[in-house]
Amino acid sequence: MFTPYVFRTESRWQAIAWSAMLTGTVAFIAVLIRAELLICRLDRRTNSNVSET
Repeated sequence: MFTPYVFRTESRWQAIAWSAMLTGTVAFIAVLIRAELLICRLDRRTNSNVSET
């Protein structure tokens, strides 16, 4: 009753593939967010060194 639609209607292998794609998408978005935060931190550090002159 509370299982997602794809798990009730698709075959086992299709449900596994769907879960793998969903997990991969979430992991990819997390990596992009982490990279963006790292780039912002490096940019702030570079800008703070320039303003001291």
